[in-house]
Amino acid sequence: MDTVTHMASRDVTICPVQLDAALVKRIRSYPGTSDETPISAVWRNDRVEHVTSEQMIEALRAAVVAIGEELLGIESEEVGTHSIRSGSVMAMYLRECPVYTIMMIGR
Repeated sequence: MDTVTHMASRDVTICPVQLDAALVKRIRSYPGTSDETPISAVWRNDRVEHVTSEQMIEALRAAVVAIGEELLGIESEEVGTHSIRSGSVMAMYLRECPVYTIMMIGR
């Protein structure tokens, strides 16, 4: 139950503050948004819509089916939103990102 914090970084790809600021800036550029607009907001069909976890799961599972369950070695039903987190960690590791960096990002 230790508190782990990130130090300031000028690297936009790993600095959570810069990433969040860019996300908020993008969302605030949409007409009709405010400080109360959730980060699930996307601009689609000339209006603000919100991405739900159910939509994310559906898209991930459709991607597994499109690529091929046999090729990937998993069934689409095994994939959920946590797969984004674990998949991104594996991608970083395979691209030889230092393990300590992965650990800091993942807290």
